[in-house]
Amino acid sequence: MIYNIFPPTEELQTIVKQYVVISSLNGIDKLLFLPNGCNFIVFNRGIDAYSVIYNGDEKFFIPKNYSVSTKSKKVKQIVLSKQNNFSNQIFPLILVELTPIGFYKLFNIDASILSKAYLELENEIVERYFKDLYTHNNIEKELEYLNNTLNLLLSSQNNSHMPIEDVIDKIINSYHFEVTVEMLVKEFGYSQSTMERNFKKIIGLTPKNFIFIAKFCKTVLACIEERCTFNELQYLYSDNSHLNAVFKKFFGVNPSVILDEIANNKIKIYQMQRDKE
Repeated sequence: MIYNIFPPTEELQTIVKQYVVISSLNGIDKLLFLPNGCNFIVFNRGIDAYSVIYNGDEKFFIPKNYSVSTKSKKVKQIVLSKQNNFSNQIFPLILVELTPIGFYKLFNIDASILSKAYLELENEIVERYFKDLYTHNNIEKELEYLNNTLNLLLSSQNNSHMPIEDVIDKIINSYHFEVTVEMLVKEFGYSQSTMERNFKKIIGLTPKNFIFIAKFCKTVLACIEERCTFNELQYLYSDNSHLNAVFKKFFGVNPSVILDEIANNKIKIYQMQRDKE
């Protein structure tokens, strides 16, 4: 799969991580998506495909219209149906990668709904905010349109800063994922049930699961991109055996197998790709 990455406007940075502009689906079967608490708005143009759990049996149908992707605790990949006629496929395809709180702040819908299936956008939302997508002359105009319409959609929800945003910032930037739910409850004055409820509603994950998967994602990227050894990892596990067990939980195989497959171009990691094939 060939795609480029573009940043959102400053006003959208709390809800939009980046725009993904796809120019080819060649090799899409090699691309893996690590779980990190984020998900996508998918502006499909008729492609017949599934999102599947890597080395697993679960699969999620991707609507041919505009939709929001699932939030998973596992590594995923995209599988194209053999029924596709790619000679008629129009590019680009545009995806909006949302931040962990992006879906809730844009649509004011309980994010736990995304655990089992893609959520197709209602016709009213599409007509009001996205009906002119794919009508502009170049990608710069398309992204300008998306920036404007997503800002309008965000403004329509009368959002204000939520305490959970401070919790997430603390987990990522201060504790670097070395934190327990009990520590967060004590620091922020939540009851544990309230924190659990708010995370499930706004993020779509429990706080424990969010910490676990986001830490794993950062660890994988550090191992691969920065070539960190176990002792150099910022996001610590108790020992190599623990790290191997976590890798196997997500990938179904040991780290050495995954690192070898990446080195030999058998698989690619979405979170590693930036403006390149």
